[in-house]
Amino acid sequence: MKKVLVCLVAVLSLVIVTGCGKSNKLVGTWEGKTNDGLKTTFEFKKGGDVKYSNEYGFDSEGTYEIDGNMVTINLKTWSQAKKYKFEVKNKKLSLTATDQFSPSYKDMAKK
Repeated sequence: MKKVLVCLVAVLSLVIVTGCGKSNKLVGTWEGKTNDGLKTTFEFKKGGDVKYSNEYGFDSEGTYEIDGNMVTINLKTWSQAKKYKFEVKNKKLSLTATDQFSPSYKDMAKK
């Protein structure tokens, strides 16, 4: 019985450690332009906080949540949260808006 319990604890510990090892591809500071040319910076932090700024001096803070390849960003200055499909490829971040009114961001470089 003790051997079974020890094996069960070992397996559960391995599952927990493996699950905690997932990396968040968004963490970091990303600079680029919107699809209409506005220079923009996103700083995604561990724990779900995000900072946003653009070349016109607009700064905001908020939160983000990842679900698969989707990220929901909720800045304090936005009237509602916005969903983006995200992709990190060749050290570049692309955020594609899921609605027609939000800008998309392509090939943002990590600082």
